[in-house]
Amino acid sequence: MKALLQRFMNIQSLSILLLIFILSGCAGSSEESSASGEPGKESGKTTIEFVYWAAAGGEEKGFNDLVAKFEEENPDIKVKKSQVPPPNQGDYYTKLQTRMGGNDAPDVFRVQYQKIGEFASKGALLDITETMGKDKSNFNPSLLTAVTFKDKIFGLPHHTDTLAVFYNKTYLDELGIKAPEALEDAWTWEELADVAKQIKEKGLAPNGLASNTTASSAYRTLPFFFQNGASLLTEDLKKANVTTPEAIETLTFLQDTYKNYMSKGNSMKGSDDATMLFTSGNAGLLINGNWMIPKFESDMKDYEWGVTYMPAKKTAASDLGGNGLAIPANSKQAEAAKKFVAFMGEKENMKTFVEQGLFLPSRTDITGPFEYEIEDPGMMELFIEQSQTVPEELAQTVTTPEFSKINQALGDSIEELYTQGKTPEQVAKELEAKINSILEP
Repeated sequence: MKALLQRFMNIQSLSILLLIFILSGCAGSSEESSASGEPGKESGKTTIEFVYWAAAGGEEKGFNDLVAKFEEENPDIKVKKSQVPPPNQGDYYTKLQTRMGGNDAPDVFRVQYQKIGEFASKGALLDITETMGKDKSNFNPSLLTAVTFKDKIFGLPHHTDTLAVFYNKTYLDELGIKAPEALEDAWTWEELADVAKQIKEKGLAPNGLASNTTASSAYRTLPFFFQNGASLLTEDLKKANVTTPEAIETLTFLQDTYKNYMSKGNSMKGSDDATMLFTSGNAGLLINGNWMIPKFESDMKDYEWGVTYMPAKKTAASDLGGNGLAIPANSKQAEAAKKFVAFMGEKENMKTFVEQGLFLPSRTDITGPFEYEIEDPGMMELFIEQSQTVPEELAQTVTTPEFSKINQALGDSIEELYTQGKTPEQVAKELEAKINSILEP
């Protein structure tokens, strides 16, 4: 009797388990039937994947807030956020290329302007000229140039940043020097060198100037070429243009500045940290970007400091920084991706993002007032004004398909100019040969 009862209980337990399994299966079938069964669809919604990096807390919050707002305004679209390390900390672009080649592309990705030409020339990006539509005229022409390839637009100019000259106000006050407060009054090359010289000769700092330029960011030297009417490439972008008198004069100025006013470890491949040279008082001037303002607010406890415009010679010019948003040509949800990119480029949304991320808007119709969370928001107004001096020709140069290789050649050549005793004429001749070799069809 006991054995019979045990057998009945076992059968009953098995029946209960079987019933649970059947019910679970039914639930699964019900869930699956509510989805469309199409790629990128989830519970009746279109899902797009957005791959991006966020190097600071402000820009991460900016992306999160705007994605939430987009989903609220577009309830039929879900954005899957894929945050990854920034390009300088990993193999961001290699992984993207692998995914695109394997037909597993995300739908939208963040991209540096310097990479747009490379991707577009390989047919890897979706033409969004129509998406930009009537808003085209509201963007900084240089930034619009940066996302254009063969007269078609392949990315949203999402934001920018640029270079200016930070100065140790404590030192300048002691010298009786007032930094320029208007773009038209920017220091000339000679005046910048004279200020650096006085800082050094008066014993205020061992270095008059520091520069946040390394071999990988050699393109940050290009503003000096354009300030002097020189360029790295010919107008058609097919050949090097660095043996002109203006280009050689620019190389001479860079070499003299390094030799006379900069730390020897602040070369293109040196180990000195330009920012630390400035914050510690070991350099009186620093060429760097707007993203450094919060750091100086927290670290510059022993000195007063300020920021002024990049120097000018024949004209004003500064660096093209910032990032865009692009859609892979093989995005599986291209229409939804276009909606997202257009949303991110809208006036109000861009203003929100640049305020949170401490960037500069790429739209020229965003005039403020801005609510940057820094002690002196006026500093950002200076950078916004400076960003309007980026030449379109510079933007064309740094977004050519071959620019990664050209930038490497430029960095190597300027290192030779700084540390190996080569003359500007020698460097210009060798750099021209390197660039022409890269550009050969």
